[in-house]
Amino acid sequence: MTRAPIAALAPGERSLDGALGHYLATVLRLRVGDALVGFDPASGKEADAVVVRADRHPAALTVRFGALRDGAVRPDRRITWIQGLAKGDKCETVVRDATELGMTRFVVAATSRSVVRLDAKRGAARRARWARIAQESARQSGRSEAPRVDAPCAWSEALSRGAECVARFCLWEGATEPLGPLLFAALASGASLAFACGPEGGLDEGEVALAAAQGWAIASLGPRALRTETVAAAVLGAVQVWGWGR
Repeated sequence: MTRAPIAALAPGERSLDGALGHYLATVLRLRVGDALVGFDPASGKEADAVVVRADRHPAALTVRFGALRDGAVRPDRRITWIQGLAKGDKCETVVRDATELGMTRFVVAATSRSVVRLDAKRGAARRARWARIAQESARQSGRSEAPRVDAPCAWSEALSRGAECVARFCLWEGATEPLGPLLFAALASGASLAFACGPEGGLDEGEVALAAAQGWAIASLGPRALRTETVAAAVLGAVQVWGWGR
């Protein structure tokens, strides 16, 4: 079934034009009488729809949406990702990839090795941008709702925000215990998950010790060094592959 992202989804007729109308009418070639599902990542709602008019020049569709319901394409477990504040657009890459792979909450943490420093105004602006990217990524991947994006905070506060999850993993290049077996066991149990990752320079020993004291398992991804913006895709890709259907 074709799924289409619809902002402010509501029952009734709606004209779909622009890039979305072109895609549905020209690429997918939907015609009068064809069915689709509209979903709104901002509200987590979706609705069945039928095409009632199809225009070719310019390409656009008029569709009739039925009653709203809770979205069906949702992550099957709670996943919090804590990301050490990184330079440039690296946090944007992380939130985009992690949203596609099922993250439900995104927290950026200032750490001792974070090069970037954000005051309240800049932090609010960054959070708004990350939230927009999460919304876009949710729409592109067909998710019925976007993840929660928190305001940047200190490392200690970020760890406390991850405490709502049952299985918690602090990813550190100095760890000796591999993540794989721990993660596989957590997935088998159906536990909610939280992961914490440092910025470009990694976490210092004090930050790792604080995580361990709060019940986080200190785990390694293996002998190869990964860029900070690669870690989320590697870990959450494994969660999606191993965890799907469990």
